[in-house]
Amino acid sequence: MNKMITALLGLFTLLGISGCGAKQSNSQQTMNEDDGYTFVATLFCSTDGPNSSPAHYYLKNPDGTLYLDIHNEENDLSRDPLLDGKIFVYYWNGLSYAFFCKRPEAGKPIEVRVGDEWKTLESSAHIQIDSTGKFLQQYYTYVPRGEEGERLPLDFYPSPKADPAKKITLIQDSFGRGFFIRDVQGEWMKIQGIDYNALPDSEEVIEEEEWAKVSKASEVNPIYWVRWREGRKILIYISEFVYKYSV
Repeated sequence: MNKMITALLGLFTLLGISGCGAKQSNSQQTMNEDDGYTFVATLFCSTDGPNSSPAHYYLKNPDGTLYLDIHNEENDLSRDPLLDGKIFVYYWNGLSYAFFCKRPEAGKPIEVRVGDEWKTLESSAHIQIDSTGKFLQQYYTYVPRGEEGERLPLDFYPSPKADPAKKITLIQDSFGRGFFIRDVQGEWMKIQGIDYNALPDSEEVIEEEEWAKVSKASEVNPIYWVRWREGRKILIYISEFVYKYSV
């Protein structure tokens, strides 16, 4: 009996060690997966109205020195070469900025990507953090460039895997193809064609409730997967991410 108990204790100890190792491995894998494209930090520079925000956001280098003071100066809205073309969303004239960022940690500055470099922003209640998938699904559609009859710039697949045998080529139509972003899994983005016939016949801004109706009507359309980035390289032109709530 004592030998059996000893053997069982040894087995449980071994399983416990293996379980801890698996947890550490999974934790390490999760950390490795946070390559700085999993989250988006959005900030606004508005000092008017209910959505007013601080006049200044201090973007710093890793050594703590100031890289850029992001702020709203009336009558001085101009592109800044320190941000233009280097961050995910740069509406310099709308005072809205969105940075790819690492997972936020309580009490620590937010690590954001500017070009190929890391900078930091002090945490603020006025900085909104979303997963990249949620951010794109909620605010953007994918509208690829291309003239009528031309092949669309990316390869399309039925699943998030670049299988040459299953590659799908889509051609630009006369109206211009647009897609809802349904999901983001790492370097892959799940999209579905927009049913433009369901859009309201108006030149006004389409509101969230109306977009929900169009989204529902579009659920019968084919689903595709596209590779939106490869490592640090974004494969989709930033201008092809079109904000839903603009005219």
